[in-house]
Amino acid sequence: MGAHHAAELGLARTKAMGGFRLTEFAHPPHRRLPWHEHHDASICFVVAGAYAERTQREDRECPPQSMVFKPGGERHADQFGRDGGTCLLIEIGAARLESIEPFSDITARPSLVRNARLAGLGRRIYREFGSGDALSSLAVEGLVLELLVEASRAGATRRTPPRPQWLRDAHDLIHDSVSEPLTLSSIAGEVGVHPAHLARTFRAHYRCSVGDYVRRLRIERAAGELSDGSAPIAEIGLRSGFFDQSHFSRVFREHTGLTPAAFRAAARAQARPHARTEAQRPS
Repeated sequence: MGAHHAAELGLARTKAMGGFRLTEFAHPPHRRLPWHEHHDASICFVVAGAYAERTQREDRECPPQSMVFKPGGERHADQFGRDGGTCLLIEIGAARLESIEPFSDITARPSLVRNARLAGLGRRIYREFGSGDALSSLAVEGLVLELLVEASRAGATRRTPPRPQWLRDAHDLIHDSVSEPLTLSSIAGEVGVHPAHLARTFRAHYRCSVGDYVRRLRIERAAGELSDGSAPIAEIGLRSGFFDQSHFSRVFREHTGLTPAAFRAAARAQARPHARTEAQRPS
């Protein structure tokens, strides 16, 4: 992981322990990470806070004490919530992964697993990472291997069926038309299923309702325009699919904890120190 990418992810500290690379990072509220990838397979333990993650296959909510598994090279983007987030990233190098794969394929595809046993293992790994005594490396190795076994068992018992083509079509339709008036019936009619079947299946795969998903997409689009552009707030709200500025402000604040104006001001304030650093960097 390069120094520039490490800074972008807000890294605090990194250690090699037990044949794994462990990195703690913390993000402030509402921090957005653009599309990026990790070279090696990884496990992200959400120590505190929460974030929404988008991959090229699906979107998922990553709550506190959950484990997020990804293969190497899996592109994803993250949006942290109103409390920010602290995570411990465990990266598994190619040689180490080769020794694990005969027993576990948990890192072969993106997934999220959450249960009390995994959370306990995650907290113990985090403590060993923080203490760093003479035996911590050995302890971390055993705990990570135990974590992989537990996650494989949990995944085997709650594997989500493959996403049907009509659901993928509905997902693409929502993304293509997110700013337009959408109803459950109109989406279901476009993909040829009953609205109730769409609602149930969508929630099973995306962990939220169609309405919540559309609302989040609209907020993400508006947040991007507020951060990167200078268009009037009312115009951004209308373009993102909200009825008027009042409706936009209310929903935006419910999701981010900030009004659109306060969000724009915070984004600009955050960008200014970065711009000064770039200007001061020798060519």
